[in-house]
Amino acid sequence: MSQAESDAAPPKGRPARRRRPRAHRVGLWSLAATAVGAAALALLVLAMVGQTLRAPDWLRARIAARIEQNLNGMQIAFGDVEFVVNKGWRPRLRLRDVTLSGADGAEIVRLADAEASLAMRPLLQGHMQPKEISLTGASATLRRDASGALSLSLGENAGPIRQAGGLPQLIDSWDQVLAAPQLSALSSVRMEGLSARWEDARQGQAWALDGGRLQLDRNGDALRIAGSFAVLDGSDRASSVEANYSSRIGEAKADFGINIRDIDAHFAAAQSVALAWLDVLDAPISGALRGSVEPDGSLGRLSATLQIGAGVLQPTAQTRPIPFRGARSYFTYAPEERVLIFDELSVDSDWGSGLAEGRAYLDGVETGRLTDLIGQFSLTNISLNPNGLYETPLNLNAAAADFRVEFNPFRVTLGQMHIADPQSQIHLSGAMAAEPEGWTVSVDGRLDRLSPERLIALWPDRAAPKPRKWVSENVQAGNLGNIDMALRIAPGDKPDVYVDFDFTDATIRFLKTMPPITGAAGQVTLLDGRFATTATAGIVTPDEGGPVEIAGTSFIIPDIGIKREAPGVVRLAAEGSVTSVMSLLDRPPLQVLKGTPLPVDLADGQARATGTLSFPIKQKLQFDEIEFHLDGQIDEVTSTALVPGQTLTAPQLAVRADQTEVVVSGDGAIGPVAAAVSWRQPLGKGVDRASRAEGRVELSERTVETFAIGLPPGTVSGSGWGDFTLDLGPGGPPELTVTSDLEGVGLRVPALGWAKPAAGTGLLELTGVLGTPSRLDRLILQAAGLNVTGTVVNRAGGGLERALLSSVRLGDWLDVSAEFVGRGARAPDLRILGGTLDLRRATFGGGGGGGRSETGDLQATLNRLQVTDTLALTGFSGNFTTAGGLTGGFRGAVNGETEVSGTLEPRGERSAVRIRSQDAGGVFRSAGILQQGRGGAFDLTLQPVGQPGQFDGTLQVSDIQIKDAPAMAALLNAVSVVGLLDELSGQGIQFSEVEARFRLEPSRLILYESSAVGPSIGLSMDGTLNVPTGEMDMRGVISPLYMLNSIGSVLTRKGEGMIGFSYRLTGNAKAPSVQVNPLSALAPGMFRDIFRGAPPVPEGPLPELPQRAPPASGGISVGRR
Repeated sequence: MSQAESDAAPPKGRPARRRRPRAHRVGLWSLAATAVGAAALALLVLAMVGQTLRAPDWLRARIAARIEQNLNGMQIAFGDVEFVVNKGWRPRLRLRDVTLSGADGAEIVRLADAEASLAMRPLLQGHMQPKEISLTGASATLRRDASGALSLSLGENAGPIRQAGGLPQLIDSWDQVLAAPQLSALSSVRMEGLSARWEDARQGQAWALDGGRLQLDRNGDALRIAGSFAVLDGSDRASSVEANYSSRIGEAKADFGINIRDIDAHFAAAQSVALAWLDVLDAPISGALRGSVEPDGSLGRLSATLQIGAGVLQPTAQTRPIPFRGARSYFTYAPEERVLIFDELSVDSDWGSGLAEGRAYLDGVETGRLTDLIGQFSLTNISLNPNGLYETPLNLNAAAADFRVEFNPFRVTLGQMHIADPQSQIHLSGAMAAEPEGWTVSVDGRLDRLSPERLIALWPDRAAPKPRKWVSENVQAGNLGNIDMALRIAPGDKPDVYVDFDFTDATIRFLKTMPPITGAAGQVTLLDGRFATTATAGIVTPDEGGPVEIAGTSFIIPDIGIKREAPGVVRLAAEGSVTSVMSLLDRPPLQVLKGTPLPVDLADGQARATGTLSFPIKQKLQFDEIEFHLDGQIDEVTSTALVPGQTLTAPQLAVRADQTEVVVSGDGAIGPVAAAVSWRQPLGKGVDRASRAEGRVELSERTVETFAIGLPPGTVSGSGWGDFTLDLGPGGPPELTVTSDLEGVGLRVPALGWAKPAAGTGLLELTGVLGTPSRLDRLILQAAGLNVTGTVVNRAGGGLERALLSSVRLGDWLDVSAEFVGRGARAPDLRILGGTLDLRRATFGGGGGGGRSETGDLQATLNRLQVTDTLALTGFSGNFTTAGGLTGGFRGAVNGETEVSGTLEPRGERSAVRIRSQDAGGVFRSAGILQQGRGGAFDLTLQPVGQPGQFDGTLQVSDIQIKDAPAMAALLNAVSVVGLLDELSGQGIQFSEVEARFRLEPSRLILYESSAVGPSIGLSMDGTLNVPTGEMDMRGVISPLYMLNSIGSVLTRKGEGMIGFSYRLTGNAKAPSVQVNPLSALAPGMFRDIFRGAPPVPEGPLPELPQRAPPASGGISVGRR
C-alpha cells in the first residue's frame, strides 16, 4: 500500500466523488456478465449434468454478438466455448483464448481462460447473472504518475481501463462496477496466473510481478479482496507480496493488510512514504502491515512489523556500504501527523547494535517522495563499533537522540544525543553524509567528568591509537573533567580526532622508566594530529631526595600519524631538591651520573629546571636516541661530593644540560675559600665519563687551612685568585690543576728569610690528586726570586706528609734540593738534600711582611756553603732549628780540604757563624790565608753587620807553628833576627796564642787588631787586605824573645813586649814589601804608636772574643783531607 495513494485521497470532511459509469468502463465485469447470459442459454439446451459441451461455430458467433451488445463498441474474440453443468445444477461457461479489443481494434486485455458460474435464481427468472467468475492468464500494468494518480491497463501497450487519484479511489471505482444489476448475484471473482507491471513515475522505477492470484469475495455489501504476487527484483530470493482488503460496497472506509517476504528494501521503500526510510538499505525485508482507509478516502493509521535480513546501509552506489546482520522494527504511521511512531527499532551489525523507540517526523509526504526525517529516539542496550574502531564493541546502557535524516543527498545530522553513562552524561552532536567518494562523519562530544579507565573504554581503539595508548598506559588514576571530543572522517583520509580534557588528582607517567606524577592536575589536548599533556600541578617522587614539583611540564606527540617510533617531546619544568632532581636524571634512559663517582645526593639545595627532551616513542629507549636541552638553577647549594673532603657552597648555581654534557656553574666557596666553579659532566655513549670542575679559587691563608696543604701558619697572607681544574674520573681520585699569577697573595718562608709581597706577581702551578691521601705531582713556584719545583704528598687524615722539592733556588744564594717533612699540627721540618748556599747573601731567619710564624727543624746537606768570597765549606751537613732564626751545628771542609765544625745563630735577618777546628794551620792553608801554618786549635766567629756579605769577626788560634811564611820571613830578616829566621825555615816558629778582631767584607779584610805570641816572638798587626788581589797594607810590632820581653806588656798591646820593632807590610801577600823602624825598639811600649800609623777604626765596638771552649762533646773530628 503506497503512502502516495493516501496522499491523493480527498481531504477529511469531503466525501469521495463518485465517477459516472460509462459503457466502455464495464470492462471485464461486463464481459463476464454477457458470458453468464450465454451460459444460461446453453444450460437450457444441455441436460446432461457434469457433461462438458463445446458450442458450435454459429453458437460462438451468437454468444460473441450478445456479449458485444453490452461492450459499447468494444470487440471480443475467443476460441472454444465450453458449457458445464455441475452436480448442483449450477451451469458454468468457459471461454478460452479471450481477447478484448477497443473500437479501434487495439487490444485491451487477453485471457487464457474466462469461466463463470451462473446464479440459479436469476437464471430461473430468465436472467443470466454470474455467481462466480474465474479468470486465468491476465496481465496488467499499474502506473502512478508524478502527481500520485493511478491508472490501470490490461495487456501490453494498452490504454488505461481505470484511473483514480489513489488506490482507495481506484478500488472505489470497482465498487461501482460491482453495484451494477448484472453483477448483483456475483459472490466471488478468482484470478490466477496474473502478471503485472508496476511503474512509478515518482520514484522513476518499475517492477515486475508474476504468478499472481487475486480473490474477490462479496457477501451482500461486504467486500473482501485478497491476493498475492511474486516480485521479480533480479535477485535469487523468492520475494512475494500478499495483500487483503476489506470494505463495504459503496463505502470508502476499508481495512487492509499486507504481508511481505524477502522483499527488496528499495521496492518496499518506493511503495509508501511510511517505508521510504528503508530506501538507504540493500537488504531483504519480511513482515506485515496493517492499515485502514478512512471514510473520506484518506489513508488511516498504518502499523508495521518488519524483519530486515542481512544487508548493507548504502544510500548511493558509490558509498562504501555499512553491513549489518539484521534489524527489526515495530512502528505505526500516522499520516495525519506525518509521523512514524516506533515501538521498537533494533539493529544488529558490526558497526553497532541496540534497541530504540521514538518518533520520526516526515517531510516530503505531499510529493510522495520522502525528503527529510526528524527523529526523536531513546535507545537501550547499545553496542557500538563504527567502522571497526573498537577492538571490542562499546556497550552503553541508554541514550536519547534528536536527529535529522536528509535523503537526497543522504545526510544524518545529530542535533543532540545524551548517553547515560555510569560516571557521567555524554553529550554528542554531529553529522554523517554519504558523499560520492565515501562517508564523511563529524561527531562532537562533551562529558562533565570521567575516570581514565572509562575514557579509554569510550575512546575508539583505532582513533588516534598512539595518544589513546599513551593515556591508557600512563594516566593511571585521577578525575577527568570538561571532556571535549570530536571525530572527523573524510573519504580517503585518516580519522581526525580531537580530544581535550582536564585532569585532577591524577597519577600520570610521562616516561616508563621514570616515577609517575602524583596529585597531577592539568590538561590533555589532541588537535590536528598533535597530542599534548600539560601538568599545571603535580609532584614526582624519585628514589631519593623527596618530591619534585613539575607544574608546567608537558608531554607532546607532534605527529600521531607517524606509524613507527613517533617522536615524543617532554617540555620539562621541575623544582625540587638537588638530590631528587639528580635522582630523576640518573634513571634510565638519561643516567647522567653513570660511570662517575658522584652520588645522586652530590649536593643539598633547591633546583629549578626547564627544558625539552625529544625521543622516539619505543620500547627500551637508549640514551643516544634522546635529544635534550635543559637550563636551570640551584639555590643555597651545599656539596661535599664535588670537591672531595671539602664543602662547596653557593647562593646560586646555573645548570645547563644536553645530550653531550651537564654543566653546573656559579660563584660560591669551597669551605671558607671563595671560588667561581664550572662543573662539566660529559654524556653520551663511548665518551670519557670523567667530569671536570674548573674555575677560579681564592688563594689565601684560608686556602692553606681548608685544603690542609701543610704550610706553616703565616706562610700565606693577603688574597688572590688561581685558575683550577678538577677532573673527577670514574675509576680514580680527583685530579687537580691550579695556576695563578699570585697577584694579591703574600708569601713568606721564614726558614729561608724569603717573602713575596702581596702586591707582587709570580707563577704558581699545581698538579695533583685530591685522594686519600691527596698529593701534588707537580709544584712550580716562581716569585720574588724564589723558584721551586717539586711534589707534595699529604697525610691520609690531612696535613703534610712530605714535600720533595727537586729544585729550590732563591736569589743568588740558594740552589738546593729539599724536602719538607710534616709533623702533624706542628710546622714541618726542612731537609736540604744537596746544592749550594751562599752565606754572604743568605737571609736565614728573616722574612718580610707579617709576623713571625712557627717553623720546623732544618737538616741540611750541602755540596757547598759559601761563607766569603774565598771561604767556602764543602760536604756541608748540619742540623738546625729555625724558630727565631737559623740555629744549629754543622760540619764541613774548608774549601774542600780541612774539616771544621761550627754553629749558626740568628742575628736579625742573617746568621752568625762560629767555625772551629783542631787544625788551625790547615784551616789557614785551605782558606788561602797562610799556607805554612801547622797544627793548632782554630776558633772563628762571624757576626753579620751592614750589608749582605759583611761580617765582624774574631779569631782565636792556639799552638800553631808557622814555617816558611814569606811575609814573616821578610819581617824577621828586616829586623835581623837570625835565630828566628833559622827557626822559621826549620821546624817553624811556635805561636801559643793568636787572636784577632776584624771585619770581613766580600772583597776586603779589615784587621782591627790582632796578636800572635809564642816563646820566641810576639806579633801585633792591623790593617787591610784586598781579598781578591791579595794586596795588603798591614802594620804592627814584632817583639823578639817574647817570653822575656813580654814582662812589661801590660803597658803595650797584646803581642808586643817592652822592646819591639814597628813594621809595615805592603804589596802582595805572597811577596810583601816590609818596612821596619829600628828606632821604634828604643821607644817604650806605651810610646810606640808614635812610630806607626793609626789602626783601622771600626764603625762600632770591636767584636768580643768568645770564651775559649773545646769543641762540643760528640763534635766533629778534625783532620786534613
